[in-house]
Amino acid sequence: MTHGAPRCRGLALAVAVLLVVAAAHAARAEGTCPCPEEKPPPPLWTGSAGVSYNATSGNTDTSGLGLDVTVNRQPTPWGLEIRALANRAETDGVKTAERYFGGLRGKRALGERNELFLGGSWSRDRFAGFDSRVVLEAGDTFKALLGPVHELSFDVGLTWTEEDPVAAEKDSFAGALLGAAYVWKFTDTASFRERVRFFPSFEDSSDWRLTSETAIEAAIAAEWALRVSYLYARDNVPPDGFGKDDSATAVSLVWKR
Repeated sequence: MTHGAPRCRGLALAVAVLLVVAAAHAARAEGTCPCPEEKPPPPLWTGSAGVSYNATSGNTDTSGLGLDVTVNRQPTPWGLEIRALANRAETDGVKTAERYFGGLRGKRALGERNELFLGGSWSRDRFAGFDSRVVLEAGDTFKALLGPVHELSFDVGLTWTEEDPVAAEKDSFAGALLGAAYVWKFTDTASFRERVRFFPSFEDSSDWRLTSETAIEAAIAAEWALRVSYLYARDNVPPDGFGKDDSATAVSLVWKR
């Protein structure tokens, strides 16, 4: 019997260990054990404000200042997108560029991938040939990729445009909107963004406009980021005396929330 007691104690210890391990697995399965915290949902309101400045001196004195502000409310199911920007440049004390833009878009989510939108924008760029351009738009956004690494969406809609050229009479016409927006978050703190918008006219097939906005952004602090952006715009039938293409490159310090 003296040899059987240790064996019984060993067997009992083994059974106890198995019971503890089984209880631990059961607690983990039931969610009673400590588990990694889940990421909180994205905030309802987000926004950013960026400022860029450049200056040169020597044979030519140049300076430029740019401001870009965006505010977004996630569609739950109603959403809102607001954007305003201003760019100004001078060379040897003479103004060589000045552009203002303000836009607002309301959204109504129809599900995870579709949104209806209704909005309008106003812009002014005398160096591109117009004192005022008002565009009203309505249509649908389809989200092909939802993230978290890649996001891709497409816009299809109708537009109404009213233009006031610098040296011509006011004009208004109906048209369409075709757009695409892509975001690639290649790290937790850096991203690549591209947005293309195409505006054909129903009155003249050759009278179309195209805008492309490209940006790379990297965080440098909790709420601050550095952004390098390139804006390209083409007006295929510009006012007399003005070119078809415009572009702007900016390096901005951006505050984000």
